[in-house]
Formats: sequence, C-alpha cells, structure tokens
Amino acid sequence: MIQEANPLRLSMALNLAEPILGEVYDLYADALGATAAWWMGHITLAALISIAYWTIANWGAVSHGLEISSTRFSARLALLSLIGGQYIVFRQLGFPSTGAYLTAISTSLYLWWQWYQLEPQKV
Repeated sequence: MIQEANPLRLSMALNLAEPILGEVYDLYADALGATAAWWMGHITLAALISIAYWTIANWGAVSHGLEISSTRFSARLALLSLIGGQYIVFRQLGFPSTGAYLTAISTSLYLWWQWYQLEPQKV
C-alpha cells in the first residue's frame, strides 16, 4: 500500500490556507494530495492578497474603468439585498436551495429590468 508522506513537516506546520479557502482547499487536496494542496493553497492566498492590494492601490483607475460610482454601487447593493431577502423567503416557503436561489435571481433581475425600463437612469 502506498502512503503519502506527512505534509506537516517543520516548514509546513502552519496551514493558513485550509480554514480560509475551505472547499477550494479540499478540492486541491483531493486532486493533488496534501503536500501540493498546502503549496497551492498558500499560493492562492498570496495571489488573492496581491490582487486585493493592487485593487486598493489603483482604485481610481479600477473605478473609472469599471464605471463604478456611488449610485451604481448602492444600486448593486440593493439588488444583492433583494436577492438575499427573496432567497430567505423562498427557503421558508419550502423551496429547495437551488430552486430558491434561481427563483430569487430571476425574480430580482426581472424587477431590476422593469425598474430601468420604467425609470431610465440619468447619465
């Protein structure tokens, strides 16, 4: 029987990636083994931290390129809140999780579309 070497050597004793990445780390471990999952998990964390730092450092260019304004941000936040609220309501009505999520998204997007058809946004 082939056994994998213990990934928790002295240099790999601390595993920050497993609790932070959760299921992604489990996917790495199942596909690549414990040692490679440790490395890939920490590389993924470093990449996410780098992307977050770059986004914060270049926020002016990012917000201009994505046309993010306070009005658009609050509108998107309202849409996400609408989806979340409807998901909770549909789950309470007995919908399965996937059905509640899809129904909440489709209903919210339909209401969003109707709002912008009846009340065109000002540029």
